[in-house]
Formats: sequence, C-alpha cells, structure tokens
Amino acid sequence: MNLESKNIVVTGASSGIGLELVKGFLSKGCKVVAASRNINKDLLGLEGLYHCQCDLSTPEGIEKLFEYALQKLGSIDIFVANAGFAYYEKLAEADWDHISSIFNLNYKSVIYSAQKMKQLKGSEPFNFVTTSSGMAILPLPGYALYSSTKAALKGFAEAYRWELDNGQYFQVVYPIATKTEFFKNAGGSPMPWPSQEAQIVAKSIIKGIEKNRNSIYPSKLFYSLTLLNRVFPFIFKLYAYMEFKKFKQWLTNKK
Repeated sequence: MNLESKNIVVTGASSGIGLELVKGFLSKGCKVVAASRNINKDLLGLEGLYHCQCDLSTPEGIEKLFEYALQKLGSIDIFVANAGFAYYEKLAEADWDHISSIFNLNYKSVIYSAQKMKQLKGSEPFNFVTTSSGMAILPLPGYALYSSTKAALKGFAEAYRWELDNGQYFQVVYPIATKTEFFKNAGGSPMPWPSQEAQIVAKSIIKGIEKNRNSIYPSKLFYSLTLLNRVFPFIFKLYAYMEFKKFKQWLTNKK
C-alpha cells in the first residue's frame, strides 16, 4: 500500500507507539485523526492532524470517533487500534468489573471498531491494524488478564481474515516490551528483556502496513524465538519462569 494521501485513524495516540505512529504517518503525507483521552501538546498545530478526545472502552466513544473522523477526513483508509493498557497483579478475588475494564478496551473495542470499518467500507479495500503483544504468544506471570486480551485478538484475526473481501486486511502487531510508560502505568512492573524503543516499533508497523503483512513482528529476535520454540518448547517455559521470579520479588517488595 502506498500511504501517501491516505486517511488514517490512530487510537492511543497521545504517547508511546501511538504518538510515534502519528508522526510517521504525517511525514508520509497522510491525514490523521489522533484519538486519545488526552491530547499531547507536541502534536498541536500540525498540518493534516485532527484530535478526538473519546473513551474507546465504550461503544459510544467509538461511534463518536468514527463520526468525527468521517467529518474531518471524508473517508477512512486505515484504522490503527493501538489503545490499550495492562494490569500487573496477582489475581485473587473474583471481580467482574475489573475483568471487564481491560477486556472492554483491549479486546471488545478493537472488534467493534473492525466491524465498523467493514460496515463502512463494504467490499472496498481497507487496512485494519491492531497492536497486540508478544504476550499473545508468550504469556507472562503477572499479566494473566492482559495476555488473555491479546491472545484473544490473535485468535479473532486468524478466523476473521477469511471473512474479509480481497484488498481488506486485518493486521496484528506483536511488539515486545516497549520503552514507554506502559510498565509504570501497569503497576510499576519490571520491564521484561529485551525491549525496544517506541519509534522502532512504529517504523516496523508502518512498513508492515505498506507491505500488507497480516502479522507484524517489530523484533526479529522475538520472531526467531517463536520459530525456535516450536522445536524446543522449553525456551518459552524457561523465559516465563525467569519472569515468574521477578514477579515474586515484585510481590515481596509491595508488602
């Protein structure tokens, strides 16, 4: 796909990967609607950029975003569902609202937005991109809920692609730990090794969109390990055990 002059929506655009994606798309001559709860002051006044403040954990917030984007852009060629968050915790008491809060944004809002794009475009070409996580493939201790939301996206994508028309893409990104406020906001959790800069991840995503890749792996190392783990499945188990030891230490320090 040639990105020049494309109309794009990016959610979770105020920081991290989303912020870098907005900058990257603008540099390629795109028009972008940046959706987030808060507006990053660094993006104010940039040509071709529009801001939409909305709560994407609700259908009303997503409807507001689509209405705003169509008003400003006229059409949407690419939708990047990047918004999401994590809990780093040891699950204890059953809490329906707690579970729903992360699934509403990380999973349900993505699926709803994808269906909105399909409804909007009909049989016309479009790209729908969602930021999953390496934890969709390698779930880690402390991130049970988060990992499950990302694994659910992977499963949905692999089935839903069969239902799309030619020229329509549902692309899933599997970044490793990214150097943003993500881990701080998750509860001050230790950052897993290895990690990447948000700018590197964003560049990989943009390249993946241009090449219409169904699966985008910003880390070549992680992708190689996923292949190696198929032959030697103890690799991921060993890594998860190392992260489990970090998790136990984190729980001890919290007391």
